[in-house]
Amino acid sequence: MTSAPSTTTTSRTVDNKTGITTSSSVKKSGNTTTVTKTTTIGKAAPVAKKAATVAKPATLPGAVLGSQWISGPNTDGWGMCAPVALANALLGATGTVAANAGIERLYARAGGTGDTGVPVQAALIAAQVHGLAGVRLKSWRPAGLDDADVLLLGLPEGIHAAAFAGMSVITWGAEVPLEDLGGVILGAWALTWHGTENR
Repeated sequence: MTSAPSTTTTSRTVDNKTGITTSSSVKKSGNTTTVTKTTTIGKAAPVAKKAATVAKPATLPGAVLGSQWISGPNTDGWGMCAPVALANALLGATGTVAANAGIERLYARAGGTGDTGVPVQAALIAAQVHGLAGVRLKSWRPAGLDDADVLLLGLPEGIHAAAFAGMSVITWGAEVPLEDLGGVILGAWALTWHGTENR
């Protein structure tokens, strides 16, 4: 008995301005169809170089004027990156600064111990149930890059969560252009905090 012939069709879209490549692969084999979608971050088309900055002031509309992005208690690794990402998303949306103690509480409430790390969804649930810096997360949903507040990234160094705004990843207390990271977007979420529904 011979197996049914299989066909694979792949389409790819490259945005030379942002360096983001999206691809879709459809494999048909007999009565089975498998669709695989990927988003890859590459280098954008060359533009004039800007000097790198560290601890750049926050630029989102809701951020406190002159405030710095939060690096949080992430000094020994990436274990708390999901709660720190939520803290920066909160800062950008409301101007509320979460202290390290609040970030650590959110981490523990999401199931984190030591440097185990927590899934982004666990941190989102903990922020919805318990809040962060006195503000509770009202809702979240999967999002595209045009309205994402938090990204989960597959980087050469490992998996990392970070806040996201204006095509910049907010991580380690700085804004890093998305195209400079050279990784894959594994997930993206849009967040709504209580009190920000009409913004």
